[in-house]
Amino acid sequence: MAALREFTHDADPTDPSVGRRDVDEAAQLVHSLVGSLREIVTLDWKAIQNADVRRGFIDAVSATTNFLRSPLTDGNTDPEDPNARPLADAFRSLSSKLDRAWALAAGHQDIQPLLPEVQFYKEVRVWMAKYDARERLSRGEPITDEVRRLLGELLVDSAESTGVVDIYQEAGLELQRLDAITPAWTEEAKKPSKTQLAIEALKATILEEAARVTRGNEVRSKQFSERINELMLKYTNKQLTAAEIIARLIEMAQEVRAEADRGTQFSPPLGTDELSVYDVIAQNPSAVDVKGDDTLAQIARELVTIMQRDIRTDWTVRDDVKAKLRSSIKRLLRKYKYPPDQQSEAIVNVMHQMESLAPRYAEELQGASA
Repeated sequence: MAALREFTHDADPTDPSVGRRDVDEAAQLVHSLVGSLREIVTLDWKAIQNADVRRGFIDAVSATTNFLRSPLTDGNTDPEDPNARPLADAFRSLSSKLDRAWALAAGHQDIQPLLPEVQFYKEVRVWMAKYDARERLSRGEPITDEVRRLLGELLVDSAESTGVVDIYQEAGLELQRLDAITPAWTEEAKKPSKTQLAIEALKATILEEAARVTRGNEVRSKQFSERINELMLKYTNKQLTAAEIIARLIEMAQEVRAEADRGTQFSPPLGTDELSVYDVIAQNPSAVDVKGDDTLAQIARELVTIMQRDIRTDWTVRDDVKAKLRSSIKRLLRKYKYPPDQQSEAIVNVMHQMESLAPRYAEELQGASA
């Protein structure tokens, strides 16, 4: 079986050196891999497929994807890694090997009866890859080479997720915006065959929308991300039911939608950057107690004004520009006696937030002068 171990990695089925014996061995491996996949996918997907002539295949693929990604599926969690899904990982590996084995043995008559099942597993593998891609995109991470190769032309542009978003539409769970969460969508999400996919749709959309409305606001962005991670951990550990986590995520989605207007609660309203600075300085408990929200908001306004005044297009390579900006920030903080408890970490956090905003201000300044 040495040939099989070799071709499942990189053998070329068009290579004339691949002989009849290799094809026979490949056919045997197809049977073996299908048997292993049946042991993993214990869901009766064929019954789902046969229940609806028009949508049966899609419903079966969707339900199987849901089954493989859910931490509620028996044997699909790892105590050492709450994010691990052992069944899903095994499915990806086995279905990938099945693709290569089938490519070599495709003409073998002994495996022809397995064709519909092989095609089904391949479609599930594509769906899994789409969900993996959407999850990574929602976290701002690059799509893996393996997923990119599998999805091919759907991912011509790594920054564009439209090629993978359609997976939710196919599953009847389209959710491109948080305002698309309707009672009808929620009812569809509660169906056992779709709950995990709905949870992932909510999670991805919340992360994407949170990234948009908290642009440059590291405090709020981190808060939303940590809260989602905490919820998902409780769900994985079965401290929350599927219905409960869907309800919690919908509540969080409403908070994210309201985030865009949070600056309007101040008078005068805080802009996006001013709000991001306010959130940093308000992290210091003594500042909130002693100074109050109005004073902290005014500090944020003046800090952003300093940024607009002192930033230069070449600030990244000009130490004197950086020094002037830092000196101006410290002077303003001393003026307001911030922080009241003299915690140096509070000043470091303000500096970090201001310098994270600086590149965009420099780019905008350069664009205006071009």
